[in-house]
Order: sequence, then structure tokens, then C-alpha cells
Amino acid sequence: MAAKASCLLQIPETVSQLETFDVPVVDRAIIEHLFSLRRRRAIELLHHFGGYQAGRTFLIDRRLLIAQLKRVAEGEDFQAENRRKERLVDSVGQLRRNLRAARVTIPVQQEAQLSEGASLSEGVVLEPGHLHVSFQGTENLLAKLYQVSQAAAKDFDRISG
Repeated sequence: MAAKASCLLQIPETVSQLETFDVPVVDRAIIEHLFSLRRRRAIELLHHFGGYQAGRTFLIDRRLLIAQLKRVAEGEDFQAENRRKERLVDSVGQLRRNLRAARVTIPVQQEAQLSEGASLSEGVVLEPGHLHVSFQGTENLLAKLYQVSQAAAKDFDRISG
């Protein structure tokens, strides 16, 4: 029986909760609650882990369930799902950083000119082998660097020395 990804990732938290219980057996309703499952899926899970039916109630030994869940958490399926989730979280974080960066508006001056010995704008000095930039804040730095790149595109020979 293939475990669903959402169930797999809940295993460590579920084991912690089960370890705090002071009962010898766990019933279907507790499984439904712990794993956020519906009745039929909870019964399937109980059967998969060796649960049994007593009258109309499905039960499983709590210690047996904990041991089996720990084995599943040590298995390749859990590890692969955990790595997939970590990659997804990293990707979403990178997208958020990119989105935040894309919202930055860089004020630029039109037609940046690079004349012999002249600085591009206040706080930007270009010398052979050196670029000195004084700035206040990231947007100001990016605007000045953009201006340098535009000037370099127009007069690459002077920049390359």
C-alpha cells in the first residue's frame, strides 16, 4: 500500500502524539484524527499496520503502531518525500526572493555619458582597474551600477582601458 505524501510527512508528529497517549490500543477515530483521514482510509491504514476488528470497532496496539510508523519514517519513501518537500520549500523561497527583487524599481538617468576624466554621477568614480561607488541603499546602488553598465555599452574601449 503506497502511503500518501501528506500522511508520510505527518509521521514524526504523529509518533510524538501517540507516545503521549496512556492507552494500550488506538481506535479508528483516533487514526482519523491523527492523520486527518476519512473513515475508509483510516480502516485501510489500520489493516495495513496489523490492526484488528473487535465487534464493530477497529483497533491497533499503540506500541505496535508506533514501531511500524518509525520503520516507515526510516524508509526510502519517507526520506524521498522529505527531500522533495525540502526542494519545494527551497524553490518557493527562491521564487519569493526573485519576486521581491523584481518589484524593485531602479531610477535611472537617461543617456549616461562617459567622458574622459569625468565621473558618471555623484558617488561613482571610474578609474583604470577600479570602480568606486558610494550609495545609500540597495536601489541607489543598483541605479548607479546600471548607469555604469549603460555607459560601458556606449564606450567600452575607455572602460576596458
